[in-house]
Amino acid sequence: MRVYRDDQKFLQFRINALIWGIVAAFLFLAGSFWFVQGVQAEKYRGLSEANALREIEIPASRGLIRDRNGKMLADNEAAYSLSVDRMVLKPIVKRDPQHKAKMFQFLADVLSLPVAEVEARYDRGKVIPLAKPLAMAEELTMQQVAAIQSNSVLYPALNVLPVPRRNYPYGTMAAHVMGFIGEVNEKDLAQHPDLQQGDLIGKRGVELMYDNYLRGKDGAEYWEYDSHGRRLSEYVPARKQPLAGDNVYLTIDFELQRRAEQYFVENEMVGATVALDPRNGEVLAMASSPAYNPNVYSKRFTPDVYKTIQSNPFKIELNRAIQGLYSPGSVFKNVMAMAGLIDGAIDHQTTFHCTGSGVFSGRRFRCWKKEGHGDVDVQRALKVSCDIFFYNTGQRLGVDKIHDYAQRLTFGEISQVDLDGEKAGLVPSVAWARDKQKRKWYPSETISVAIGQGPLIVTPLQVANMTAAIANGGKVFRPHVVRFIEKKDAKSGKIQRLKVASKVLSEVKLAPPALEAVRRGLWKVVNEQGGTGGNARIEGLGVSGKTGTVQVIAQRGWVKSDSLPFKFRDHAWFAAYAPGEVGQIPSMVVVVFVEHGGHGGSDAAPLAKLLFESRFRDKDMSARLDLSNPETLEQIKEGDLPLPKSSR
Repeated sequence: MRVYRDDQKFLQFRINALIWGIVAAFLFLAGSFWFVQGVQAEKYRGLSEANALREIEIPASRGLIRDRNGKMLADNEAAYSLSVDRMVLKPIVKRDPQHKAKMFQFLADVLSLPVAEVEARYDRGKVIPLAKPLAMAEELTMQQVAAIQSNSVLYPALNVLPVPRRNYPYGTMAAHVMGFIGEVNEKDLAQHPDLQQGDLIGKRGVELMYDNYLRGKDGAEYWEYDSHGRRLSEYVPARKQPLAGDNVYLTIDFELQRRAEQYFVENEMVGATVALDPRNGEVLAMASSPAYNPNVYSKRFTPDVYKTIQSNPFKIELNRAIQGLYSPGSVFKNVMAMAGLIDGAIDHQTTFHCTGSGVFSGRRFRCWKKEGHGDVDVQRALKVSCDIFFYNTGQRLGVDKIHDYAQRLTFGEISQVDLDGEKAGLVPSVAWARDKQKRKWYPSETISVAIGQGPLIVTPLQVANMTAAIANGGKVFRPHVVRFIEKKDAKSGKIQRLKVASKVLSEVKLAPPALEAVRRGLWKVVNEQGGTGGNARIEGLGVSGKTGTVQVIAQRGWVKSDSLPFKFRDHAWFAAYAPGEVGQIPSMVVVVFVEHGGHGGSDAAPLAKLLFESRFRDKDMSARLDLSNPETLEQIKEGDLPLPKSSR
């Protein structure tokens, strides 16, 4: 017989089971919602956007780079890039698992790349959101564009888009100043959260240092897509127009820069030159030879191209003007003359007798002139570059005072030029020998430093800063290669020019008689009979300067540099300013350095003369370049353009 109590228990069991079933169902649904909306939120957000509106970036044009007079040095050209739409590709691969491999093989054939390289480019884009196109190649030729578009039915995920491409119309012209652009790497992405894989940014030079101004801001179009990844129509109200980057005007003078570079190319020389305005620190020319072509660097490197660049024995990537470290040789005698006069170790009437050699700190040191120079004061010592005079000056000063005065002229530290990679060089001291070399500094070492040898190393830009300080009366300006930035207001269209301000880094106080003694000595170097810099003489301009010849290897006795193997020949320096006549304010400093060039007077001084003539004498020369002529531009790129002849 059934008991009512038993029926009640069974009913309660069924109710409890139903309740627990409902609870379990709710827990399952809640967990599913959490998993979908939390763990897989990004995935489904991308799918949702892909089925509605998808953003297609419109690359912004990079700002232009011009010289101080407005000549174009870097602009943008129309080019074509290739991208893969992975939202379109995904359903196709589901239907045909072999489709991706076929597409990779097709791209490898069209782009002339190994299949592995195509796959690697695709894999590197996995960090980019799925809804965004993945850039695969730039600089497509018209044949490549035609091949891809003619196969668009077979490979609908491939898109060819017109994009602005960076172009340097003069090839190697001012390459080390302007630098180049390239695709972002992991380090760039970590430093710039606003960037993403595939973006292009400045990598060297002005392109790097002023990238925030030059880069611009990308725009976007928003297109409707269906669930199969097919594009339907653009949602025009959401379109964002790209903002072009700001234009940058350099302090560089095109004509000075061209002539400086052409001199090195025509004479097959390795080295650097710097031209400064000593009144404000503007860099009028900065050449480093040999140079690279930034158009090559701004594209994707193939392994073969990269190997070729890295194997170049002349280190074309090195900006010798700010990164080349060399002994200054006799141009450092300018520093010694100023330091000795300021400190009181010598005055403008002090004389020393030169017989061709002398004993200092128990060792015999020779002068460059075997028969000696006789009695010399500071002016004549600079004129004939007498080593004995500066040996004595160095012995009186000591290495620590030499270090202190040199440092005021930016030697041994960076000059804060607005370019990347500047080297500080080295000015030795007793503390340096103790702390860095773990040894004692010997007085005989000071004698070598006094004529710009020993462990003393400098850059051409530092020598230019020092020469500018003599020219302007003691001020050391921060050198800069950018004159101003041209910004355009997106709303009003008004143009604002942001000028790069001149900045005085330090000032060397030199009494008028002492300053005049140094200046007269440098004037005599170039303009008096027997001066070592006569090859820079320009009648009526009063070029003042100092030659320098630096031994690369130790030499016993008096050896002619040109009798040595090339790699052991002396380096050549010339540092000068003009106008140098009494009462005139110098407005340009030129420093020329030639590796293994021989003598500063014969190999470096002629380029300085050429640049001074270009700025002060040849402004209306009939030989000035016609930059609208395509043949002239091609000659400049190839380095075949001859130097203009003087009108005199």
